[in-house]
Amino acid sequence: MFLAPPSGDMGGEYTTGFAGCVCIFASSSGVSSQQVGVGVYEDVDTCPLCPTPLPTATPTPKAAGVPWASSTPAASARSAGVLMWTFDPGALLRGRIATGADGSISFITRDGVLHGLNSSGKETMRRGADGSSPAVLPDGTVVAMASKTALAAISPDGATLWNLEIGESAGPLAATDRAIYASAGGDLVSVSDSGSLNWRVSVGPVNTAAVTPDGVVVGTSRGAVTALASDGAVAWTFQPDGGFSGSVAYADDVVYAGSAGGGVYAMDSRTGNPLWHVNATEAVTAGPAVAPSGTIFAGADTIFGVSADGQLRWKNSTLRPGDAGLIVLGNDGVFDAATGDVGAVLTGDGSYVWTSRSFGKITTASSSASGMLYVGTSTGRIFAVR
Repeated sequence: MFLAPPSGDMGGEYTTGFAGCVCIFASSSGVSSQQVGVGVYEDVDTCPLCPTPLPTATPTPKAAGVPWASSTPAASARSAGVLMWTFDPGALLRGRIATGADGSISFITRDGVLHGLNSSGKETMRRGADGSSPAVLPDGTVVAMASKTALAAISPDGATLWNLEIGESAGPLAATDRAIYASAGGDLVSVSDSGSLNWRVSVGPVNTAAVTPDGVVVGTSRGAVTALASDGAVAWTFQPDGGFSGSVAYADDVVYAGSAGGGVYAMDSRTGNPLWHVNATEAVTAGPAVAPSGTIFAGADTIFGVSADGQLRWKNSTLRPGDAGLIVLGNDGVFDAATGDVGAVLTGDGSYVWTSRSFGKITTASSSASGMLYVGTSTGRIFAVR
């Protein structure tokens, strides 16, 4: 152990221990486990509690080191990660976990409750909400559906700041201090942070959105990628081969989008002109997700990494992304919620940082600017990992 759990009522209890492998139980109301750092013992044969290592791939993950995460020695990272806390809301999760600038998170459960947690995993808000997912503005204001048709702004302590009827919606897709974007029927709606309607444009049902300096870019169920200016004017539309699939992303004047025909497209954010295309044999189902370093991660029949100039750097068929997709971590990393109930962190060159089978089935994941990873599971439990 690098850091043993604290003693006392808030602490942990060693229940089983082997060379390099120890199980820990700790509880404090809805928050389970205090900060624990775990070292990795590379001889997996001595640890019968650890999950089965992944099949051999290139690069090769070596072993499972602890019950919830296994580390692969690599030049860039040897840490197995640190489980900071877990939280059980008492109901299944309904959609995405939204993160705030201060490390707080907000999410909606299937019993119609909006939860807010601070960066330590303590619940700070619990109130009714509709829709599937909230969004968090830079000042900490949470935006979510108060009813099937009303969008609301909510203070961190749960007080309603404003309500606006926008039509039936699953909730905000993206938000900044300039605008909140939501899909309502076949319309894309833009709302100001003060609760007034900026504009409503018919583009078809929107699956994903990414904010740009000029406005917003969206991927629609009609298979098109459409960029809209801040005043709602359609700047351009691009139709990837086979139609849009996966998600859209923006970085450094480039829009990235997945294709149902296979692969990732990069487009000039101002004109929509394609800059390059990296092919894949199947439809993109996860990503593209762009790391600050410039690496583009995407998943189809494999997970693959692409350089900013469109060169395929690597691909790995062992960790095919599942429904929760790909989440950028740090400057040059990604969390892959893979099929087979595997969670893995990889670097931009495809090296493994750690893998785990102990989350269970991952349904959603997100990360904060501070580098915290939040993993939501099919049981409703949320894991916070640094």
